Amino acid sequence: MITVNDVLNGVTRALAEHFPDMPRYGEEIKQGLDAPCFFIKLFPTSQTREVGRRYLRTHTFDIHYFPNPAIDENEDAHDIAEQLYSKLEYLLVGNGQCRGTRMRHEVIDGVMHFFVSYDFHIMRPAPQLPKMQSIEQEVKLQ
Repeated sequence: MITVNDVLNGVTRALAEHFPDMPRYGEEIKQGLDAPCFFIKLFPTSQTREVGRRYLRTHTFDIHYFPNPAIDENEDAHDIAEQLYSKLEYLLVGNGQCRGTRMRHEVIDGVMHFFVSYDFHIMRPAPQLPKMQSIEQEVKLQ
């Protein structure tokens, strides 16, 4: 079963693969960030029961991009956002892939926020129920 950390690690791995020279920070913004860099924020994760043992799990991320101060920050932020739309569409997680949905971005106070959700179904293991006892039955024909 895919865990929350599997998805978070998949996002971090994708950013490291496509932007190897750019630092990545997670869950806490530290003083003295070296821009340009990414900050990966996982929004609250949800799980909704569907039918039987099947659940829909939703992981939503807000990936902050702190642009390079040496160039036009808005232009840099939008260029990175364009790349994220394609680079984060399919994410390797566990033994398979997840598809990013509800992607959008905006620049607020010079920081680009890229939002993406990874939704997938999980199947809970079947409970181990006691097995039925044996029965003997006689049938007489008339």
